[in-house]
Amino acid sequence: MKNDIRVTYPLWMMGFIALLGVIAYGINSPKTEFIDTATETSLTVQIGPFESALIFGAIFVYLIVLTIFVSKVKQYNKNNPQQKISMFSIRPPEYLEADEGMTYITRWAVQKVYTFYSLALPALATVVIILPIPRLLIIYAILGLAFTQYGIYYAEVRKHFKEETE
Repeated sequence: MKNDIRVTYPLWMMGFIALLGVIAYGINSPKTEFIDTATETSLTVQIGPFESALIFGAIFVYLIVLTIFVSKVKQYNKNNPQQKISMFSIRPPEYLEADEGMTYITRWAVQKVYTFYSLALPALATVVIILPIPRLLIIYAILGLAFTQYGIYYAEVRKHFKEETE
């Protein structure tokens, strides 16, 4: 169960979220210049060489990690035909409900994530409404919430599996 894709799924999602943060930086960092005179109206968007390399590098790494992730899910589905994981399911595949113990672990972890969101979302909304925060920082805050969600979930599930192996 230790190497089960459903257990490591939150780590994969955390990796994807981190890469999305890098891509967001590359996309939101271009310099724009708007010229509106009597003779000319133009909009110039300049993406520097660092940002271009960052965007394409992150997208390249993202596609490689996505390919590895898809192959792991296919391998899991092949080895566990009775518990297949759908890549496009609305229900998260990390829910472990094979028996009552797994259902309890999943419920406990989800309750912790829900508690986190019940505090973090109103706090984030209040800060965003009150302070003039740049768009990139709002994106990072949302990605940070998602990253933390998976971190909380993984830590809780992992704690129960460590107790189980001892």
